[in-house]
Amino acid sequence: MALSIGSLVPVVLIVLFTVLGFLAGTAHLNNEHGVLEEVFDVKPGGETITVEHSMGSFSCAFTYVSHGGTNEGWVMTISANPEKTSFTCTVERPGGRSYLFFQLFNLKIKGAKIEEAEAFGDADEPLRAEEYVVNKKKNAVSYKEGMFRSHLTKIMVLALGPKTEL
Repeated sequence: MALSIGSLVPVVLIVLFTVLGFLAGTAHLNNEHGVLEEVFDVKPGGETITVEHSMGSFSCAFTYVSHGGTNEGWVMTISANPEKTSFTCTVERPGGRSYLFFQLFNLKIKGAKIEEAEAFGDADEPLRAEEYVVNKKKNAVSYKEGMFRSHLTKIMVLALGPKTEL
């Protein structure tokens, strides 16, 4: 069985996101070391809500509409390499379970270009490819109307900032 570069990309991304997620989990609100972690409540009720956080010129805006139950604690983690040329933004429900039903979601990035992204449903199972779209022109990850099955527990984005010459 021959491995291609394309088949290794998902594996490399999972390892990268896992390491960055671990590092983000150990640093609470530590903007000096390239990690910003913000806890927020996802509120059901059918209203469109946006949660946005920034690290310098890089920002993540998570917009959603959810239904069911009561508020859930979620976390937005933004991390950057020391040169501030690559960033990750992760929005997740700690523990990998959400009891809310999402009508829609959108994660928009500013200040860098999305390179890779993945969304997950219950128990950290990746969403099916037909449930969401990574739109590099709009620099966003969002649900696909009529295809998204309303379960969301995590969205992860790797974005590359502008290159600077020395």
